[in-house]
Amino acid sequence: MKARENRGKKLLLRVLSLLLCTALITGLWGCGGRELYERLLIHGIGVDTEGEDFIVTVRSSTSSEDEGEEYFKCRGSSVLEALNSLSLSTGRKPFYAHNYLVVFGKSCGEQGLDHCLDFFVRYYNTRPAVQIYLAEEKAEDILSFQKDGKYLKMGELQQLGDSSRDTGRTVGVELLDFVNGVKRQGSSPVLPVLRAEEDGVKIVSTAYFDGYRLQGFLSLDETRGYLAVKERLENGEAVLREEELGTVTLSLTGGTGEISWEIGKDAPKFLLRVRARGDVSAISGGRNRLEPEDYSTLERCFAEKLREEIEEAVKKAVLEDHCDIFGFGALLYREAPERWRDLSERWKEEMARCEYRVEVSAKVSRLED
Repeated sequence: MKARENRGKKLLLRVLSLLLCTALITGLWGCGGRELYERLLIHGIGVDTEGEDFIVTVRSSTSSEDEGEEYFKCRGSSVLEALNSLSLSTGRKPFYAHNYLVVFGKSCGEQGLDHCLDFFVRYYNTRPAVQIYLAEEKAEDILSFQKDGKYLKMGELQQLGDSSRDTGRTVGVELLDFVNGVKRQGSSPVLPVLRAEEDGVKIVSTAYFDGYRLQGFLSLDETRGYLAVKERLENGEAVLREEELGTVTLSLTGGTGEISWEIGKDAPKFLLRVRARGDVSAISGGRNRLEPEDYSTLERCFAEKLREEIEEAVKKAVLEDHCDIFGFGALLYREAPERWRDLSERWKEEMARCEYRVEVSAKVSRLED
């Protein structure tokens, strides 16, 4: 008898639990929840400025399975106001969980990205871990790009940032990487720069910032020098031209990079030491085969080329534009906090007084018999 009563109580508890869960779910749906088809699924956002307004371009789809994407353009006194105005023209509420990337126009960078970046970090419905780019001119040019009458899918554009480790000449940056780069003591953030050309959208340079404000650009070769020092040169190709050997293409296979420092008479001295590795992948215009002694020539040419790229990146970003993209100040902050306290307030000026020395060694693997 007692066993039957216990079974009855357990069954009653299960029924009550089921009813309670059903009531909770129904209540949540009744508090403004929407079906998927009622939402505007954002895949990409572009932000430009025009006077006091923000011009926001959007790529979206009506369902997560929809291969096609729609294009919208809106205006507002803030990024969120512009995006919310999409509901007036579409009847759907913007939903950002599917967003792949954000592209800021050059005008946003010149005014300072802090004017339009906060929404993407703070708003509860956005994804802060998305790819972020700067357009060479307008973000609208990137989001509206069409080839053969079809819009470029935002998933394909996202892959440009993901492929940075394969090219050896481009950076891939997520939103939180950029914000952390701004807030980190003694460092300046960078962004990949996009250009829309006839045959597609490409990364053409690297932008560097003083805080949130755009200051200048590194070429793709100078970006390779930057990546080598930051120990992020994993892959890519280097083309070497030598009178006797002709044109030799190396496939990069990685390397190491480090920065050390010492106290100088007037300012700190920094040593940038890089070791790079590569394989011979093609020879043209010269010999069909490399002799053992030719590899030392290639190693010397490769090291010299990479050293020049590093030195040019230091000259342009650090010495001329006072942007510490390599993190020299961050190194002092970690290893000599007292010294950093003395220099931090005037670090922009101090950077130009510091000494920077670059040492590069290269190893080219011997793959031939």
